[in-house]
Amino acid sequence: MKNMSLIFFGFILILFWGCATPGQKFIHINYLASHEKTQTGRIGIAPFQDNRADVSQGYIGYRILLDNSQETYLVKGLNLADTLKKAVTIYFEKNGLSTAPVGPWDLTPDGVIKASKGFKQIVAGTINQFECRAKKKGATTDMILDIDLTLYLGIADKNALKTIPVSLTLERTEFTFSPEKLEQFVNQALEEVIQKALAF
Repeated sequence: MKNMSLIFFGFILILFWGCATPGQKFIHINYLASHEKTQTGRIGIAPFQDNRADVSQGYIGYRILLDNSQETYLVKGLNLADTLKKAVTIYFEKNGLSTAPVGPWDLTPDGVIKASKGFKQIVAGTINQFECRAKKKGATTDMILDIDLTLYLGIADKNALKTIPVSLTLERTEFTFSPEKLEQFVNQALEEVIQKALAF
């Protein structure tokens, strides 16, 4: 019986370590919240800019394993700026607005005048920081997510530019870690950011 217990324990240990392997992992970032369609009008959405230094366009974060090896997390599609632009687009569409892409525009009131023809509003954004750091500690994993974005909202009928800085740090501890839990953590934080920054 003792030998059987040791074999079972060894199997569980192998399974445990097998689930935590270093290398690249991919997560899907999307805007998933539901809304009533209470808004009308057209909104133009410009490409978002990724101003992060020394990381790839798809980089999301990393997890340190017990042996100090590292998993690196990337967004599916390998372009975080495009992914965040799509999430903002979905947010507006779920609220009832029609959307269309517009080119980059000068982030000034004069730029709003030149770029907002036919649109109720125009939107752009920059990514200053976006990183989730996770570290395995025994049976639990601590996750820390830093998001620092600047959103720009051009209001056509006022020829005005609203600059919306967004900066937050969130922490979560999970008893068991999985890429799906990291994905959920990031998506919930992103929903909160978009809803508060671009509230109607």
